[in-house]
Amino acid sequence: MVSFWYQTEGSPYAALCLRGTNNIPLYFYVAGNDFYFGALAKERFYKNDPNAFGNYFEIIKDPSRHFDIYGNKKPVKQLFYHGVEQFLSHFIHTVLYKSDSIESYRHFPLRFVFEADIEDQEKVLIEALFTEAGYFNVKRVDLTAALFKVLIASGIVERDGAILLLSSIDNKLFLQLYKRGFSDDPSRIQLEGQGADTRVKILAEMILEYIVSLNPFLNIDTGKELGTLLSFCKTLLDQDVPIITGEAELTDGQKYWFRITARNLSERLKYYSSDLIIYTAIDDLLRSNGIHNDAVTLLVASEELNTPYFLEKLLKKYIKVKAVDQVHLNEAMKCIFSQIDFSNPIGRRNISAPPASLTKPGLPPLPSRKEVTSVPVITKPKLPPLPPKKN
Repeated sequence: MVSFWYQTEGSPYAALCLRGTNNIPLYFYVAGNDFYFGALAKERFYKNDPNAFGNYFEIIKDPSRHFDIYGNKKPVKQLFYHGVEQFLSHFIHTVLYKSDSIESYRHFPLRFVFEADIEDQEKVLIEALFTEAGYFNVKRVDLTAALFKVLIASGIVERDGAILLLSSIDNKLFLQLYKRGFSDDPSRIQLEGQGADTRVKILAEMILEYIVSLNPFLNIDTGKELGTLLSFCKTLLDQDVPIITGEAELTDGQKYWFRITARNLSERLKYYSSDLIIYTAIDDLLRSNGIHNDAVTLLVASEELNTPYFLEKLLKKYIKVKAVDQVHLNEAMKCIFSQIDFSNPIGRRNISAPPASLTKPGLPPLPSRKEVTSVPVITKPKLPPLPPKKN
């Protein structure tokens, strides 16, 4: 996923939304002069359209993969650049109310916030796509650093204390240990299949089992589908009802009805012991870094983990457990935008275009409003308004 946020001078930051969302699935569709980025491209990808592209961070590893647009052959890595520029054009036309071309705005501040599942070489590649295209005010910012600054100011964590940050992406649990407050190089580990409160995970499993039982010829990737259902299941559990029903949307965009009883969920929970995997991983990480359990603050920073059930389980073993609230994440985003110097001529949007040598030809225009099904710019929303996800 990729999400877009913006701030104009004198205004608070805001999500750049199209059709009510600023979450864009990382899928692309290119045919002739048609270019789509997001939900419509995802739909065509799962219909096996040869002109649709998914698994972006995998296909860019193959240097022979290309796509054709305007009669030109381009490496698949440029799909992301084309997609982002399409929505930057949307920003210029609908927020700034300008009819100028995108080339006139390659001077404005462009900031990237990456989530924990994006590797260092992938971050460099994404940034290079834009600097090579003529954007000369491109920087990477760290949402975690901004979040720590907010939490320290609020007295939630100590400036030089040991902190273990727990976050979740696609049912992967990411553990990042900061020995003495924030640093650029924490100790990191990740656990597959542990990225949610146990009840959330069990409910997702039960929903998939129910769907498959009614659709025996349905061929699904269980691991991948579980990752996409977690946030949905967290919302379902918040309702606290005896019978949980609804329609679950799988990665192919199809929706399937299900019915689960809270009683069966509780029965399944009695025989679930995967929490021990998390405890063991945390203890091993602390021990290898010479930190006692009592000396570390556990910060839980993803909605799939941030539940009373999961927090209570952690508090039975660790003394200091804190949940990162949405208000803290909002303040962290404000902090990020406050660090952008709008008084610098490079950062002002009324500056003339950069030299011609820094610009590239224009990109495909935005599709008509009826054709566009998703949204725009440089982070990710969800729990932390964080950045691009691999899927």
